[in-house]
Amino acid sequence: MLLDRLLFFDRVPSVLTKALNFASKRNLLISSNIANVETPGYKASDVDFRSQLNQVLDLEGEMKLTSTNQSHLGPSRQALEDLEPEVFEEVDAAKSNGNNVDIDKEMGKLAENQIIYNTMVQLMVKRGSTVRAAITELPQQ
Repeated sequence: MLLDRLLFFDRVPSVLTKALNFASKRNLLISSNIANVETPGYKASDVDFRSQLNQVLDLEGEMKLTSTNQSHLGPSRQALEDLEPEVFEEVDAAKSNGNNVDIDKEMGKLAENQIIYNTMVQLMVKRGSTVRAAITELPQQ
């Protein structure tokens, strides 16, 4: 029963998958911003996965209970699957040519995004290791 819940009723795989998708999309946007650092009139863009996920999960800094049944209250799996990156334009001050890309800020965002992506991959690997250990009844590696 516990294994069934772990494999089939948990929202963690959906959240981790969406986080990886958002980090990948954000990496493309940041790379585009960096590539257009000298393009006149170019406006930097970004995505904010954290606020979108909090909105879907209805989190406002408070701890929520885990539901073990689809009829329990809480976000549906469909709401997580429907979550798509909303690209927004940065509001930083523009240079004289109308471009608002700050290379230092973009490089910092790129480093932060890489850390987030690597963390999500490690969490997915650890989750797979936990499931494997539960099935084989061997200690985790």
